[in-house]
Amino acid sequence: MKKGLWIMLAGLALAAVVHAADTNPNIGCGFGTRLFGDKNTKIPLILGATTNGTYTQTFGISSETAGCTAKGGWVKNEKRAEAYAEVNLQKLSKEMAQGGGEYLSSFATLMGCQDMTTKQTFFKLSQQKYESIFTAADIDAMTMLRNLRTVMAAEPALATL
Repeated sequence: MKKGLWIMLAGLALAAVVHAADTNPNIGCGFGTRLFGDKNTKIPLILGATTNGTYTQTFGISSETAGCTAKGGWVKNEKRAEAYAEVNLQKLSKEMAQGGGEYLSSFATLMGCQDMTTKQTFFKLSQQKYESIFTAADIDAMTMLRNLRTVMAAEPALATL
């Protein structure tokens, strides 16, 4: 019983330290960064990178802890938007042409539209500027995103996203 309590307390203490610290640009985010990443010398960086490589970075990314947060951490919403667009490009194309839909709503959130008013503006803009966003039938996700960001930059309600 006591052993289990000590393990739980140690885990909570480690989680608090991990959650509070920043990411090291040399080795990314994860528990290894928290434990070894504050020293920019060879051995601690190697130990930190090795520890991050043993699934702690994956855990940090999925739980947005260990410095792997959407705000100021290793994982950015921009990367999430790129991955989402890559996987759902055809569905996004269809829903942008229609001016709404489930996939487009999720994508709008990833693009920074937090409230319904901003999402509605995003839906309307993506429908009105569809030809400027999808400039070719065989467009790739990265080109579509570049075009979309250009269109969004010209819209005052979306320019700061």
